[in-house]
Amino acid sequence: MKKLTRSLSLIALLALSLSAQVKADLIVDTGAPNLTGSPLTLDGSQWLAAEFTTASATHIDALNGYISAQDLNQEGNTFTVALYGNAGNNRPDLVTGELFSGQSTFSTDGWNGLQGLSVALDPGTYWVAFEVRATDTLAGLMPVFAPSPVQTAYNDNTANFGYVPTTGTNYNFGVQVSAVPVPSALWLFGTGLVTLVGRQFRKRQTV
Repeated sequence: MKKLTRSLSLIALLALSLSAQVKADLIVDTGAPNLTGSPLTLDGSQWLAAEFTTASATHIDALNGYISAQDLNQEGNTFTVALYGNAGNNRPDLVTGELFSGQSTFSTDGWNGLQGLSVALDPGTYWVAFEVRATDTLAGLMPVFAPSPVQTAYNDNTANFGYVPTTGTNYNFGVQVSAVPVPSALWLFGTGLVTLVGRQFRKRQTV
């Protein structure tokens, strides 16, 4: 039994070591918008969301949008980044509620958002939303004409529309989503555990 425990401990350490080596990849990268055209408002009156799809189970590591200040002295003001499921009609699913939300602080014009996350998502279609909720203070803008656009939606809070699908290049704002694949080390750990338990069971049967 001591040998079994020791072996399981070694496999667990190996699994943790391998999982630590798995690096995050950008699963969505629209690129930075070219700053031409009229930017979209991001404040208490309008929120913006972008659609993305994961082909396999992932842990979301970072969520960023390309955000500018509406006016001076916005550094330190806050906004919220949220994840929603897909409602099936090209908009975030607000009926079943959000999957994740976190408050971020605006630093300077450019990429702003949340890093160091570990939000587990199954394969599927999701929306990342940039929102200025009642507890937030940002008066921001999201410049348009990103080079690799994704489907987007907007939430006009002044009319209580909820999220509405958008069309046209004038809504192609900048979005980056970074994720880490579910570690294959977990599969290794499970396989090793089953193998060792099986061996131990066979040994007991032969005694």
